[in-house]
Amino acid sequence: MDLWKSVRKVADKLLLPDLFAGLALTFKHMFREKVTVQYPEQRLEPSHRFRGMFRLDEDRCIKCTICARDCPIDIIYIDWHQEVNPETGKKDKVLDRFDIDLQRCMFCGLCEEGCPTEPKSIWLTTKTYELASYDRWKNLYVDMDELQQWQVRPAYTDEEIA
Repeated sequence: MDLWKSVRKVADKLLLPDLFAGLALTFKHMFREKVTVQYPEQRLEPSHRFRGMFRLDEDRCIKCTICARDCPIDIIYIDWHQEVNPETGKKDKVLDRFDIDLQRCMFCGLCEEGCPTEPKSIWLTTKTYELASYDRWKNLYVDMDELQQWQVRPAYTDEEIA
């Protein structure tokens, strides 16, 4: 049995099966059709599971703060107060602050899973991947207004194309 193991070990070193497996994979991809996207004129559509930038719909949000409690690193900050609705006379919750500190976010999606509203009031699948900016701190701390407008591309990409 030990002789067989030593023969196998020597054969693996001499024949280099890992090298040939890698070369086979290289040759397999060599003859596939190449895909080139002329960015920014053309853009790839991310898959449906892509976790892009956060998006918030304040009308759907019931101000329950479950998303902030479910966040494992506590980067969602929510403040709200109650006001009396003059039309109905009932108390309504009003959002004062809904901020996300993106420098520490790991885009795990637990905030989205914890949201009890249907459809969700906060979600990560915006398919926005153009988050670069010239200012280092511009997109790292996102407030309520910015969270509601992530459905559009950043303005600087349109300026560069024109």
